[in-house]
Amino acid sequence: MIYVRQPTDEENLELRRMMRQEVGRVSQRAHMVLLSATRHSVPEIAELFEVCRASVRFWLRQFDTEGPRGLYNDPRSGRPRKVDQRVEATAVRLLHTDPQQAGYLATIWTVAMLVLALVEKLTVELSLSSVRMLLHRLELRWGRPRLSMPRKVDPDKAAKQWAIAKAVVEAGPGTAVLYADESRICLLPVIRAMWHWVGHQVRVPTPGTNVSRVVFGALNIRTGDWDYLVRERMFKEDSIAFLEHLLASYPGSPIILIVDNFSSHTAGAVRDWLAVHSRLRLFYLPKYCSHLNPVEPIWGRFKGKVAANRLYGSISALMEVVHTFFAEMAHEKALLWAAA
Repeated sequence: MIYVRQPTDEENLELRRMMRQEVGRVSQRAHMVLLSATRHSVPEIAELFEVCRASVRFWLRQFDTEGPRGLYNDPRSGRPRKVDQRVEATAVRLLHTDPQQAGYLATIWTVAMLVLALVEKLTVELSLSSVRMLLHRLELRWGRPRLSMPRKVDPDKAAKQWAIAKAVVEAGPGTAVLYADESRICLLPVIRAMWHWVGHQVRVPTPGTNVSRVVFGALNIRTGDWDYLVRERMFKEDSIAFLEHLLASYPGSPIILIVDNFSSHTAGAVRDWLAVHSRLRLFYLPKYCSHLNPVEPIWGRFKGKVAANRLYGSISALMEVVHTFFAEMAHEKALLWAAA
């Protein structure tokens, strides 16, 4: 009969630890050695663990020569990785290439398309999960892109900016320097991210029939004064009405008004009105430069506080909140938001 040698006290403690804490086969092998040390035969141990006798004898000999550490598996090299540096570099090049240039009738790369392209270029077959893990390792994530304005530059940008700067510097202390813009506000709520309980997404009701108003606003960048006018539309007649409103708000004072290139600002009727009312001088921001208008961040605050995720019972109720918002907007706060 073959029995294992008697373990030392330290080996006995380690074997019992391995039997309790190690996983799978290693725990089983430690148990085999302890049973053999208490004079259980190889056939008995093989029958108990449902393994062949040769396997039991092998691990008993391993313990005799190497002790408890001989019961662990030797490190294995494993199957060679398919996703090597060559595959990774090819995948990166493909991801920086338009799929149509690579011969695919598609506008975006998918995992399946990358698998096919790698097979074609490198003759290496990869699973979908391998390519997906590669993309995650390259710090790519599947998500929706966002729309953006085309990167265009107004050829007259420098000239327009210089004209505005020159007019402001040369303006006397009694001149009102205003930036103006319009924002449409609707009865249909503006949807913004918010905290909600997991599994209970907030439902924001819709009005059924949408009604809108246009808020024309102007910020005095010297004082923080805010003037606004609510109209039903955003036509040239409405722009002229707002210009007349500003003349009434600043009686007797010269006005420098800076706006964007929206069609109602550049309409012929507006130019004709300006020719008659020389007290108000109108300057246009460069095209594609709405970020230069300090009124834009005020609209963001305005809609976030007034219209986000809230359905009002009527347009009159919504406008009442609009008037309250602007009444409570202090001059310092308006300048702070405009500078954000």
